Amino acid sequence: MHIPDGFLSPTVSIVTFIVTIVFWAISFMKTKNSLDERQVPIMGVLTALFFAAQMMNYPIVGGTTGHLLGGASLGIILGPYAGCISMTIILVLQSLLFGDGGITALGANVLNMGIIGVFIPAFLLLALNKISKGKDLLAWVFISAFAGDVAAAVSAGAQLGFSVPTFQYGLSVAVPAMAINHSVIGVIEGVVTMVLVGALLKLRPDVMSKSPSLKDLPIVQESNT
Repeated sequence: MHIPDGFLSPTVSIVTFIVTIVFWAISFMKTKNSLDERQVPIMGVLTALFFAAQMMNYPIVGGTTGHLLGGASLGIILGPYAGCISMTIILVLQSLLFGDGGITALGANVLNMGIIGVFIPAFLLLALNKISKGKDLLAWVFISAFAGDVAAAVSAGAQLGFSVPTFQYGLSVAVPAMAINHSVIGVIEGVVTMVLVGALLKLRPDVMSKSPSLKDLPIVQESNT
């Protein structure tokens, strides 16, 4: 899903950078006083894990590349604001060190993977947990991760489609290509997110108590008593 340089029109690049800069500012302000010593090591481990996972990708006809995102795990475990920062670090390093994703497309890539792919799962899970009162948690985790992955892919396809003629394929090709491929990857994303969230809820509920999506669950609240 990393969009290279030269694929986006100047208008799309500028607009996505503006939106991303707004979210960066909000995320840094929100996390400035909220991250504690329990979350920082987990943030480092997850950032390294998904940095490596994203390097294993394959080309998509009519799009860019397909790969595991990790945005849902970051957004649900760390919270969406810290998750956005973590994903930004991943994407900046990949772009500068490996040329995976363009500098001019950084705003779009962060918008897709670090904002849409992070915030949608985090807030969707929060809403689903409130409706279900904490029941069927892992099922909601799977659905939230899947939805975030597909939404990020559709956003990337739309950005490419709106960049014609800079990009050769229009919306009718780019969006379905990204959505179909990431519907498959979304299943893997959902399973990985379920495993990570389930493991941390058992092993480190104290860390999960800082997650906006999970902090109201009984198992998490008990860890703070």
